Amino acid sequence: MSEKTEITVNTKGMGDEIVKAVHASKSYVATAFLTLLLYYVGFFIIGLICNIVFLSQSNESKRITGANPSGRGCLIFLLWVHIIIPVVFIFLFLTGGVLVGLSGY
Repeated sequence: MSEKTEITVNTKGMGDEIVKAVHASKSYVATAFLTLLLYYVGFFIIGLICNIVFLSQSNESKRITGANPSGRGCLIFLLWVHIIIPVVFIFLFLTGGVLVGLSGY
């Protein structure tokens, strides 16, 4: 007669480790390249929306793993180059024009 042996594995807490492993292996380099293409080939606003969404996902991966995922810096760079720096230059150009107008030159 055969004896049945039950084997139990305690998997409590394993879900967190699996989620960390999945997020640790994520790379956002391809999504950064796609975002770059969408800024120029597609409409600018579509590239901006994708950049914000992908950056949000990479921030979530960073929060879960505690380390920057690959490609996160590329997404931040794209945001700086296409949004933040142009807005600063436009602001400086407009305020410079106002200051020159007020000075009488």
